[in-house]
Amino acid sequence: MVTETKARIAWGFLAQPGDPLAKVLCDTLGPGEALRRVLGNTPLSEVIAGVEIGETLLTPSHRDRLRAAYKPDVVRRSLALQERAGIQILDSSHPHWPEALRDLGESAPLTLWARGNPAAWDASTPRLAVVGSRQPTAAGLTHTASIVAGPWLDGATVISGGASGIDTVAHHATLLHKRVPIAVLAGGLEGVYPTQNVALMNRVAEAGVIFSEAPCGMRVRPEKFLARNRLIAALSQGVIVVEAAFRSGAINTAHHAAGLGREVAVVPGRWDDKVSRGCFRLARDLGARILTEPADAGLVLPLGAGVPT
Repeated sequence: MVTETKARIAWGFLAQPGDPLAKVLCDTLGPGEALRRVLGNTPLSEVIAGVEIGETLLTPSHRDRLRAAYKPDVVRRSLALQERAGIQILDSSHPHWPEALRDLGESAPLTLWARGNPAAWDASTPRLAVVGSRQPTAAGLTHTASIVAGPWLDGATVISGGASGIDTVAHHATLLHKRVPIAVLAGGLEGVYPTQNVALMNRVAEAGVIFSEAPCGMRVRPEKFLARNRLIAALSQGVIVVEAAFRSGAINTAHHAAGLGREVAVVPGRWDDKVSRGCFRLARDLGARILTEPADAGLVLPLGAGVPT
């Protein structure tokens, strides 16, 4: 009999982030029973019995791939890493599950792994995501620090993705100015990518929380970053993009945010600067707010949520 924790770890490896099939099976049957049915030898019709799901979502070939991908030893190693690192596992019934993730609907995560204090995400606290280029200009770094430093974010939570560049400065400034820090990573929380941010993420975990929907031991892959971005968008009430290429993870985050009804804002740069092209794209395509000064960051949060300047 597989425990619920092991079943959640298994689904973390088996299912792609936001997989509607995994979500409906686990929400209806529970992760343990869903895993037992998928991995067992029962007919496909019995696997989905009592589940409101079309057979097109679970085909015989899909089921075969899930069976082949299930590695009990990987699950056991992941659990050992999780316990050794003191990482918590959350599901949607947990008292500290971030309720805003429900806005993602079918693409909401099945499980979150948390390092630090998961209660750091608080629905009553203003929550701003600050993201941007991994290869920013000096001006972009200065703008990021100025946005986070001002009194317009006093009492706020600042969310970013733990990456190099703009994310790193956003996290450093958040800690320096005593905001609540939240990082959302793409891989297992027993490790940190990029490795140069290990010490920074230790400080984020001490003062706030780090979330991931990847179980411990899961390697970071490019598609995981794109999936991670929807969580940054959902956890926030607004997103500021400080420098981004025309196609980039920060642009992806902004589109998720707009789709969820979150405010999106950009810091403008030079027309001919490649790390500003994405910001101009967001202003043109999404009608993103253009920040004219750091204090405009307070306007990105819902009316009444921020601190008056």
